[in-house]
Amino acid sequence: MKKQITLLLFLATILIVQASQPRKVLIIGIDGLRTDALQQANTPFLDALIASGFYTYESWHEGITVSGPSWSTIMCGVEFPKHGVTSNSYSGSNYNNYPYFTKRAKECLPDLYQVQVVQWAPMSDNVYNDAWDQKIKVCDGCGDNSVAAANTQLQNPDLDVLFVYFDECDLTGHSTGFSPLNPAYINAIQTVDGHIGNIMNALQSRPTYAEEDWIVLITTDHGGIGTGHGGNTPTERKIWWIGSGNNPVSNQLTNVVDPGSYVMGNRDSVVALNNPSQADIAVTALDHLFRGTNCNPFNPTWNLDGQSWLDSLHVESAGLKPVKNDKLEIKMFPNPTVDILSVWFPNDKN
Repeated sequence: MKKQITLLLFLATILIVQASQPRKVLIIGIDGLRTDALQQANTPFLDALIASGFYTYESWHEGITVSGPSWSTIMCGVEFPKHGVTSNSYSGSNYNNYPYFTKRAKECLPDLYQVQVVQWAPMSDNVYNDAWDQKIKVCDGCGDNSVAAANTQLQNPDLDVLFVYFDECDLTGHSTGFSPLNPAYINAIQTVDGHIGNIMNALQSRPTYAEEDWIVLITTDHGGIGTGHGGNTPTERKIWWIGSGNNPVSNQLTNVVDPGSYVMGNRDSVVALNNPSQADIAVTALDHLFRGTNCNPFNPTWNLDGQSWLDSLHVESAGLKPVKNDKLEIKMFPNPTVDILSVWFPNDKN
């Protein structure tokens, strides 16, 4: 027999399905990867994420194009005037008032298990008030070690947030040149892409993966020119980022207008709203973790600079899938004409 229910009841059903899926976040940071070089390199694993996710090659750096300030912006959700980091010495840091997003996440969800794996020691040693449950350091350029550590963490069913950082591209850029015409630099990019493929395989091989709601966010901290960075040239400031999830939306953001920067003194806050900035990574991660809870990723007391792009990269609906066992089969058929759903119970003989 057929029965009809209202859209409200359907949405309640979807919410119940979603609530049963723990929300998880994987962030991969690739230090010093120029946008044009990324597009030049052969990167099948990044390409797979790009093909099924939200991405842009046209984001713009709004701060200081060196690692300490940039990764602080990415992880804190605020620019350097707030987090205070202006160099790789991390002097002047203000993490007590503007901590990593992982600290904000645990303030509301204290049972989260969060792990960081980095190759660059200052990112671990000089950062405080970050609420990581584990801070794992491997040697500079030791991507295989990073992958091994990350894959070990991904075997933990209780893992909620994982950040993995690679510095091979930056090291190669400093030694041989940040350029899409530099074979060594391109090779470093392709090596890191292989690392990402290994990590994604480990992620998707989790026994509980199908019951989890993951988003994957990947970005860089800056570009480069010659063998350096830290200036305000387009090749240093133009950056990229990728977002993908279990129910991804394929969408490329193009024609992004340069909003200027705090360093150059010409940042346009209105234009910046359409620029997927580094500070957005932290806010998007918080938005994902907090959906379906009483936590507010836009808590005004946190004074965050970033915005969430979650709805641009991730479909919240779990989809209309049959619910079936030996005694019951339920199928849902949307009827937009009357704004209701038909629900068919084939085994219902009444």
